[in-house]
Amino acid sequence: MSSIEVRQIGHVAVAPVGQTVPVKGRSQTKAVITVISNNRWIDGAGQRQERATSISWTVWGKLALGVCGSIGVGNKVGVSGTLESRHYTNKEGKDVYTFEFTGWSVEQLESKAEVDARRNRRDARANEEPAGKTGSKSSRSNTPVKEA
Repeated sequence: MSSIEVRQIGHVAVAPVGQTVPVKGRSQTKAVITVISNNRWIDGAGQRQERATSISWTVWGKLALGVCGSIGVGNKVGVSGTLESRHYTNKEGKDVYTFEFTGWSVEQLESKAEVDARRNRRDARANEEPAGKTGSKSSRSNTPVKEA
């Protein structure tokens, strides 16, 4: 198994989901936070290009509780952690190789005032939508931690 240190700066794409899981005979809190980063560049032909990268990070313990309680969709965050390669044999006997991102630090990169201003702009746009379309819901997670 190899481990690589990774840092991602982006916006939360999905409200963090937390749960309590058994780990080595005791309960541990786990949360998954999905962050999207956009890369923009000018290609050789002078055309503007853009690509989004989405990473689902797993965080544990007190960090997981904090993420579920204070981070919502759209928040700008910086996540630091590790990228680890995993190898296992599945039920069909085939080798499976995967990558896992485990976060050990999640920082909010905007002030409460900036979050509130963005939320107000989004809510105002949602109120202007034509009839028949649904408005956006609050981006504040406040996702309860589920028992596994």
